[in-house]
Amino acid sequence: MEPAVPASRHVTSVEFQGPVGRMEGLWSDPGRGLPAAVIAHPHPAHGGSMHSKVVYTIYRVLDQAGHPTLRFHFRGVGKSEGAYSGWNEEKADVAAAAAYARERTGRRPLWGAGFSFGAWVGLQWALGDPEVERFIAVGLAANDRVFDFLDRVPWPLAIVQGERDQYGSPAALAELTRTWERTGKVTVRIVQGAVHFFTGKLAELTQALEEIL
Repeated sequence: MEPAVPASRHVTSVEFQGPVGRMEGLWSDPGRGLPAAVIAHPHPAHGGSMHSKVVYTIYRVLDQAGHPTLRFHFRGVGKSEGAYSGWNEEKADVAAAAAYARERTGRRPLWGAGFSFGAWVGLQWALGDPEVERFIAVGLAANDRVFDFLDRVPWPLAIVQGERDQYGSPAALAELTRTWERTGKVTVRIVQGAVHFFTGKLAELTQALEEIL
């Protein structure tokens, strides 16, 4: 389990309706009129939360680039009602977060982002939402997650992976993205020396995200 990172004093705590009850989130809007980004956190059953240091890093980079952001707790995490589904029903939670972000901005286009489990579930949601413009995936669990649903990449997909990621090695990621890269829409950055949680490598993760954006 990762240590929690305190939310910025400029971020607003919010609640919105999810598929199995109320959901808890953190909303920020720099006010530049850019598409909002919905950011999904790592595995709920292993201590993952919207306060993950990696999720915070994704938020900070997007916020500094001018994007409104919504980090949120999946069902059963923090104050979000319900319980972890055991598989991928959390993609409906991402859809609920997307609806809230659209309500706040009044704009339909969205970006998606996620770390680990959040990237896996978020990608499933994004494929079913025709108004997603881009997706940022950090720490794809290419070793043990099933990605056969991702048979097409309709938007720019940015992937940042640790060189020593124990859940998604660069070799497994290369095999996973081999056909996607032919579309010209996939960009991959490998952070040298980084493990799955980017321990001690958050500055390098930040740089990789900034370069991709």
